[in-house]
Amino acid sequence: MTEAPAQDRGMRSRDAILDTASALMSRHGYAATSISMISAACGLPTSSLYWHFGSKEGIYVTVLERARAALLAALPPVEVPGTDVTRRLDAFLEAVKEAFQRHPHGLKLLLGLGMVQQDASAAAVAEVHRYRDALMAWAQGSLSAVFGLCGRPDVSDELARFTLRMASGTAVSRWFDPGAVLETGPLRVALLALVAQHGVPVPGAPAGAPGTGTPAEAQGPAARAVTDRD
Repeated sequence: MTEAPAQDRGMRSRDAILDTASALMSRHGYAATSISMISAACGLPTSSLYWHFGSKEGIYVTVLERARAALLAALPPVEVPGTDVTRRLDAFLEAVKEAFQRHPHGLKLLLGLGMVQQDASAAAVAEVHRYRDALMAWAQGSLSAVFGLCGRPDVSDELARFTLRMASGTAVSRWFDPGAVLETGPLRVALLALVAQHGVPVPGAPAGAPGTGTPAEAQGPAARAVTDRD
């Protein structure tokens, strides 16, 4: 009779530790977050933290695994709905904005480890690589579906990398402005300009807009900036 309640208490304690560690590590980074800080913030003794996870590295790897699973589960399917490119692009960007807004710690944890990999274990670094690979594969597949890029993996790869860099920049800005959101308007313009640069037509885009096959000089400052970058 007492085994189930004890298991429930154990799970609640485990979740409380992970919730607290996720918030602290995304705010302060791995190296600056100590076991004692997590213990004080979640109200559980350090012995409980060690019993559940073995070490701070064990907590960190589990936090990363949980963040990866939550963010990937929130992302929409690769097959983006919409009858034309612009509708599919709008649906894709709205879904990305919502997913990243609902999971503010995920990218910050990724970025924090990327900047201080020497302070993390090999297991944590490997988990981040799995996280990045999964996000990249999803972004490549989604943008390929949005723009009809079957047979153009080079273009879908470039668009995916650009999108994830924009998302990463938003995550960085959240250290200074917690209310920062992914700016999908400029991202939309940039993605259309990039596909135009590669000669990919965008049916349904207004005449003269990025992606319609017009020269970059006629597409406005944002499109020229992307073109001039390369």
